[in-house]
Amino acid sequence: MKIAFFLIMVLLTNHSCSAQDNIDFYYQDKTKATATDSAAYKSYLENIPNKFLKKDDEVLLFFNNAAFIDDVITINGKSYNFENYTCGYRQIRIPKSEAKIKITSKKKESMKFNLKKEIDYIIINGGFDNKWSVTFSEYFPTMECI
Repeated sequence: MKIAFFLIMVLLTNHSCSAQDNIDFYYQDKTKATATDSAAYKSYLENIPNKFLKKDDEVLLFFNNAAFIDDVITINGKSYNFENYTCGYRQIRIPKSEAKIKITSKKKESMKFNLKKEIDYIIINGGFDNKWSVTFSEYFPTMECI
């Protein structure tokens, strides 16, 4: 029975992932959060003006600036320019009510994925071979400047 369940899960996972083969998906659950991540969240709360903080009904997207130099990213119809390189990540808030995210880029293929209710943070990087890298995180991630 366990083997049958495992095989069904593998087939479902492969089927759902193959629909978007230009994305590598990753996941960070709360049990993996470190003291450094907690310090980063505290710094975020202390240093970002309240009107720019993520609300409970929003998802905070982190875009790696180095991966999108001289690119224009469109998220659910709204465009963002990544004209100049700045160290770090650009933060963009998206309402959770949108349920799906469609992101297009001048340099990469477009991608679509569903929002998950328990996820508040999503890290988006550019991978190799025109791929995207998407990390769903249950906690505020520490971001290094690259």
